[in-house]
Amino acid sequence: MKKLLGAVLALAFVVVTSQANAELLKNFKLGGSVELDAVSARNVVTFAKGATGVPTDHVGTAQTRIMLNMDWDLLDDVHSKVTLTKNNRVYGAAGSENVNGVQIATLLDQAYFKIDKVFGFVDSTFGRQFYGEAGELIAYYGPRNSYGMTVTAIDGARFDWTGEKAYATVVMYEPAGHPGLGASNYAGVNDVRGFIVGNKGNENIDAKVYVWNQATHGVAVGGELKNTNLYIPGFKVKGKFGGLYGSLEAAFNFGEDRSNSGGFSGKALIADVGMKADVERIGTFNPWAQFGYGSGNGTAAGVNQQHNMDFHAIATDYRPGAIYGRFDQTDLTAGTQLYGGVAAGNGLQNRIIWGLGVKATPSALNKLTAGLAYYDFNFQNLGKGTAANAGNRHIGSEVDVTAEWKHSENVSLKGTLGDFQPGGFIVNQVVGKHASPALLSAFDVCVKF
Repeated sequence: MKKLLGAVLALAFVVVTSQANAELLKNFKLGGSVELDAVSARNVVTFAKGATGVPTDHVGTAQTRIMLNMDWDLLDDVHSKVTLTKNNRVYGAAGSENVNGVQIATLLDQAYFKIDKVFGFVDSTFGRQFYGEAGELIAYYGPRNSYGMTVTAIDGARFDWTGEKAYATVVMYEPAGHPGLGASNYAGVNDVRGFIVGNKGNENIDAKVYVWNQATHGVAVGGELKNTNLYIPGFKVKGKFGGLYGSLEAAFNFGEDRSNSGGFSGKALIADVGMKADVERIGTFNPWAQFGYGSGNGTAAGVNQQHNMDFHAIATDYRPGAIYGRFDQTDLTAGTQLYGGVAAGNGLQNRIIWGLGVKATPSALNKLTAGLAYYDFNFQNLGKGTAANAGNRHIGSEVDVTAEWKHSENVSLKGTLGDFQPGGFIVNQVVGKHASPALLSAFDVCVKF
């Protein structure tokens, strides 16, 4: 810990632009979270329990993620934030970690400074930072609740203007994979820009429009290096009227897809609706429904397509379902993805997903919220004559039962049971065409401080 504290203090000295006029760690604030994710899952990867010669896959892990946030003022109008994350240790791993091992496994996931009101009206943030809210369709970087409890961040700049009734945000960053100083070959490197405008101050309506651009450098086309440019314009509207609430988001793809010598033409839509009703002396009930549509290609990768019809996001976090969402394509390896990655989700790319459910909080136990959810997952397009699945687009359906105990404002405990029934797409490929369901039990604890 002495080494870790020393590193933090050294960082503070480095980022202070004028030590003579700055008070070290002025208005210092310490916060963060401790999270436990315990998962037991069976048959998620193969769906072939009982098949001859195919062992049943089983996941049984408990993992802790610790996040430590440190905020302080460099100057009266310049603020800094550092986030340290440690999530490498799984319960039962051999031996205890020594101090050096802890230091190596502790990652610096945020390290940025923010300048207030540049030009009199723009808050400007530079450095490594999180972006967006969990569950976002287009772009989210931050802590995730997927298997492995991964954390992502961006390196770049963010500019925010806030008016009385509107706001605007510009984001420019490098996601990952930059070749470094002095590199001459930038092939495959991405640059991302986002422009978001929305309203504020309205209690019933929250609306925004956005345009994202991802440029992938140096794709070879006829001996010449050209960029692939993906553009994603879209909008999202959320509203609430009494106990009713809902949201609608639509997004589109266009631009040059140099890998296919064509263009992007994907599209996606998410619609949510729900209601919160208080029944006197009984409790609060929250029925809800959701529909998601994302276009897809006629082939798995869209190779040699005149138009790439797969809907592409920048860094999606749309992951419905306790099993389908937890074991999605962003997990560490194909060995922990739904059906080995073949059927694992990547947001709404080539998907039709719908779900419905209800949450209830009884008056007698107002710290308890119980939930029941049903989801159905399908490919939007598999093309014609696909032998492996006989054209069946149904991935499967899932039932989840949850119970969350809100111990206090900053402490919660949640239990989850999930059952994923494989659809025709999986059944037609499993040995003997006899696919067994995937089962999940999970226990999550979150303590914020």
